[in-house]
Amino acid sequence: MLFSAISAVRPLWLARAGMIMRPRSLRRAALTVLRNAPLQIALFFLPLVWIGYFAITSSERADAVEQARSHGDSVAELFEENTERIFEQVDQSLLVVRALYAQDPLTFSLKFWSDKTRIASGDVVQFSLIGPDGYLLDTTAGYSGPPLYLGDREHFIEAMAQADDSLYVAKPVVGRVSRQWTIQLARKVFDLARNPAGVVVGSISVDLIGKFYETAKLGAGGTLVLRNANHVVLAARGVDQGSVLGQRAPNRVEGELGDGFYAQYWNENRPNRSDRLITARRSLAFPLILTVGISEQEIYSRAAFRQKVYLGGTLLLTFIIVAAAAFHWRRQQALDRAHRELRDFAGKFEDALRNLPQGLSMFDGRDRLIAFNRQWLELYGLVPEEIRIGMDFRDVFAKQTAVLDVGAYLVDLKNRLAQSEHTSNTVQFPDGRVVYISYGRRESGGWVATHEDITERKASEDRIEKLAHYDSLTGLANRNLFKERIDEALAGSRPLEPTFAVLLLDLDKFKSVNDALGHQCGDALLKQVAVRIKAQIRDIDMAARIGGDEFAVIVAPGRAAMRGGAASLAARLVQTIAEPYHIDGHPVVIGCSIGLALVPEHGTRVDEILRNADLALYRSKNAGRSCFHVYSAELKAEAEQRNVLEIELREAIWREEIEVFYQPVIELGTGRVKSVEALARWHHRSRGYIPPAEFIAVAEAGGLIVELGNQVLARACRDATSMPADVKVAVNLSALQFAGTNLVDAVTFALVESGLPQTRLELEITESVFLADTEENLKTLQRLKALGVSIALDDFGVGYSSLSYLMAFPFDKVKIDKSFIDRIDRSETVAVLKSIVQLAKTLKLSIVAEGVESSEQVRRLQSLGIPLGQGFHFSKPVPLAGLSWQDRTGRRKGRAA
Repeated sequence: MLFSAISAVRPLWLARAGMIMRPRSLRRAALTVLRNAPLQIALFFLPLVWIGYFAITSSERADAVEQARSHGDSVAELFEENTERIFEQVDQSLLVVRALYAQDPLTFSLKFWSDKTRIASGDVVQFSLIGPDGYLLDTTAGYSGPPLYLGDREHFIEAMAQADDSLYVAKPVVGRVSRQWTIQLARKVFDLARNPAGVVVGSISVDLIGKFYETAKLGAGGTLVLRNANHVVLAARGVDQGSVLGQRAPNRVEGELGDGFYAQYWNENRPNRSDRLITARRSLAFPLILTVGISEQEIYSRAAFRQKVYLGGTLLLTFIIVAAAAFHWRRQQALDRAHRELRDFAGKFEDALRNLPQGLSMFDGRDRLIAFNRQWLELYGLVPEEIRIGMDFRDVFAKQTAVLDVGAYLVDLKNRLAQSEHTSNTVQFPDGRVVYISYGRRESGGWVATHEDITERKASEDRIEKLAHYDSLTGLANRNLFKERIDEALAGSRPLEPTFAVLLLDLDKFKSVNDALGHQCGDALLKQVAVRIKAQIRDIDMAARIGGDEFAVIVAPGRAAMRGGAASLAARLVQTIAEPYHIDGHPVVIGCSIGLALVPEHGTRVDEILRNADLALYRSKNAGRSCFHVYSAELKAEAEQRNVLEIELREAIWREEIEVFYQPVIELGTGRVKSVEALARWHHRSRGYIPPAEFIAVAEAGGLIVELGNQVLARACRDATSMPADVKVAVNLSALQFAGTNLVDAVTFALVESGLPQTRLELEITESVFLADTEENLKTLQRLKALGVSIALDDFGVGYSSLSYLMAFPFDKVKIDKSFIDRIDRSETVAVLKSIVQLAKTLKLSIVAEGVESSEQVRRLQSLGIPLGQGFHFSKPVPLAGLSWQDRTGRRKGRAA
């Protein structure tokens, strides 16, 4: 456009020049120019205008490309994380299916397992199990037609042909059962002898991967493409998906990416498509290649618009200069008029410089000022009366405050201009203003510079940076920055030397405070916790909030002994966080559990370090909370054992192998059995009986407690129908059963299915039910009470608010905790028991003493007026067939004798 404008003006300029040159000689014309200062200025400033134009537009386009590269990196990373999360969830399900199938191939039912766990929903279209002969064995899609042969499918052929046991991602196909375009994830299935027994396949909808495109904000012409390791397109957005899906179309990704994991390049000269900036990433976790494309039109859209504005101004100014020069040639003999024309031209040029959005300055090869505008003076706080054309660079900037050593700055600028025609710099003033300077080298020496105040833009970028790396509530670092700091520390660490430590903190009882006082008070509590953590660490350490009520600390080197110093810090944090808080007038007390890992002793990768610190945190929680533990190899072994036990327990529940034992509750005066308590027992195939305290904790942590509780409830109701009609059956309920399922429906179903009268069913709860969600759980208890079943408060007396719960809900029975019965020979215990008995009589509650183990305890309980007892003195928990309904008086007397 510049050359076309110059070409349009040139014929007119030559014609007018020719009118003057005809009667005059060329020599006289040259002398005229040399003697005419205004004409010299016009000819001098013409290239200056275009240099300024190209400097500005070049900077705009360069900035646009850099922003596009950064945006492409961010979107590609998020695209990779989103896709890997989906694939990881499906792969974990494939591993579980494979493990279960290997245990019992003949009776294994994929549909049964899917209904139990609801895995074939959400991200997954269906799961299929293909036999070694290629025929479909089972599927979650409910197929009931003739035998379906899938041996010709790529995912079956390639998965069976793999030498190793790895996940295979096949090209998308239209499922013969689901009738949808799906991506196939396949793994080999083995029998117990580790012989291949077929392939298990998880099908993911192609459209699921493409949902990320809506949030990527790639603009017009933007593309997202997911390929497998063979560069076959699995999903695509922004292109004609129908023409590329499942195809290995020619592309530059393979050549540009090579064996690496990242590449960024321009995809140019594509037919019927604009050029695109492509960002490619290879997944470290799965055989996937992800590409993000931003069109050249989108990248340069804003810069192109501004370029047109600048070009219009430059062309206008060029036209003015050329017209003024031509006019001056024509009127060269009228000296006074020529001077007026020159002043007019200078005024117009000044206006153009004054209306430029940036400040402009120009220095010659001897560092002298040769051009500037008012914006430049204002940016640097320069006094117009003190600045003159011809001043030296050092004199011009002698009084400014942005650069302290002007001489060193000038030397550095010249060195950079000697190496490149264009360079840039950013200076910051003491008052916080930030100025971006773009320099362009002049052919005759010196430079031209544009100056732009980017204070607001820099502040906006800083705010975005802070949002990306810091927690908005507490001001601490977030999970992303926390991991980056660990990576940086690992990069600078030396082998076999404890360089730093990582602490993971989890607040105890925070959820109950959040539920009781509200999220606003919970946020205020988190802020105070953050302040206390920062007060305990050094400036070189770093604190972060990595979850809802989860915090972390990186303990930097510098302590005399890293293990001792980190342990001392953990102990202080446990103590200081446990001190009382005051939130909106409410006294609040919480605790803190901490896990500690040392680097490199406990890991040399971020994921390994965090996993080991988390295992130490798990030990602290199980040890009673409000304490800390340091990671050890035993914790990893325990975690692996828990995982194995969880898988085996899940299988035992699905196979209904959990037994139900019963322990009777005896009327102390007559020895009659008044009720029995149902207790879950697990007889492991190889390890024998596993203690309930061990497998119940695993069930709660693994999300199995709801199904286990429903099984025990249904079995107890069925067994109770064969017991005497005056004997009740009591079933314990976990707090998780209130939160994770429709408990009232489960109880109703158990009663209806067994035919047991509701008056013979008793449900036992602990105060943890109230701590979890008081309002909702209280409504559930009221609905259960309305069914006609009895409600008992178990472990009465051990909780800090047991008495308040008796006032909140009309219980039918309280069970005094074993800890009171063990100390019944103490006077203070007797006083407490008398108060409980009096309270129970007032509230018309039945009382049971738990953990009765001697006839002396029976005698003391009777003297206190406690009518019912339960414990080993009468009977251990036994199977249904082992229950005896005879009076226990004689047995008790015999033991007493």
